[in-house]
Amino acid sequence: MLLLLGPFAPAQDEGPTPASREWIGGLPFLEWTRATGDWGGLRTRLDDLGIEFGGGYTADWTAPWTGGLRSRDSVCTLFDVNAAFDLEALAGLPRTLAFVDVYWIEGRGPSGDVGDFQGVSNIAVDNTGQIAELWVETWIGEQFRVKAGKVDFNSEFAFNELGAEFVNSTAAITPCIVAYPTYPDPATAVNLFYVPDGRFQAGIGIYDGAGAEGISTGGRGPGGFFGTDGSSAYFLAAEVGCAWPGGESWGSGRAAFGLWYHTADFERFGGGTDSATEGFWLTLEQNLWRENPAEPGDRQGLGAYAAFGRAHDTISAVGSTFTCGVAWTGALAHRDHDVFGVAIHHADLSDDPAAGTPDDETVFEVLYKVAVTPAISLKPDLQYVLNPGGGGADDSLVALLRLEVLF
Repeated sequence: MLLLLGPFAPAQDEGPTPASREWIGGLPFLEWTRATGDWGGLRTRLDDLGIEFGGGYTADWTAPWTGGLRSRDSVCTLFDVNAAFDLEALAGLPRTLAFVDVYWIEGRGPSGDVGDFQGVSNIAVDNTGQIAELWVETWIGEQFRVKAGKVDFNSEFAFNELGAEFVNSTAAITPCIVAYPTYPDPATAVNLFYVPDGRFQAGIGIYDGAGAEGISTGGRGPGGFFGTDGSSAYFLAAEVGCAWPGGESWGSGRAAFGLWYHTADFERFGGGTDSATEGFWLTLEQNLWRENPAEPGDRQGLGAYAAFGRAHDTISAVGSTFTCGVAWTGALAHRDHDVFGVAIHHADLSDDPAAGTPDDETVFEVLYKVAVTPAISLKPDLQYVLNPGGGGADDSLVALLRLEVLF
């Protein structure tokens, strides 16, 4: 959902030649990987020092063409700026990285018109502007990674990379995880990961759980983690996963299983209170076919993902959820960076009579991402929503057009 920076490339003795630089007099604008280019060489000099800037702009225009609650257009935007600091290069701290992410969200989301539960747009939330993430990550020895600070849960747990192109929120994270600290409300956390090799990882995390008690953690500092905001709730997560490299035209893949536990008090739909609640998730993703396996950096091919989650539907609005999809990069000749995708997102809404959701919600999504340049893309997206919100709204065909710009 958000634009996170990848690992730093090692500093080079010499910067790019003028002809290859993403700036005036260098590469043509249509070949720039970032719309703001190299800033006249300043960006390259900062990269060499260990400071990397990134960000982007995402805008959704959405309209329910049929069904839903009402027929009207909506526009929602997300402006994101982030910076990563290689503290090994800057301060001599081995394998240590600091990261800060700021974003502004504006506009009206479409779900109020569609009446859906899962969220046809994964950026549509209440207007806000905040320092969303601020953390430091380091390694203890060769096998333990530690990240502490204000962290987005979905950047470390319950994610799938091959579902990232889809617009519906369920493709990014299972909605049956109750009060999870993710976009737009990351929270102060401590995460520890055991990474003995490149294929296996096990991790645990403890997050400020005040979001379950009506306290927004997205705009708050670390004080709430220690209970200074009047909340003593915590969100805990654990995940084990393994990955495999693939070979020939069969690509890499990954599987992960996770558990979550929230310590807050939760009201049951039928009355009464539970002192905590919990659930689990399962993720599987696989690159099924690579068009050019001999070229490591080439992303053309077909990938698929599937994810499942389970919670107690006496508390959670969703008892279980399932999403799966396939994405084909370079499906059309001479359009190597375009993406065609098809997905299904199903939410088994609570069967508790007091929840008011007698039906389950299922969404069929089709998209085609047009890479206008490496930094700018347009993504027409169609979603057909069956039983929006589990009852009360007619089945709806929703059209969405997304603009994405990488800075």
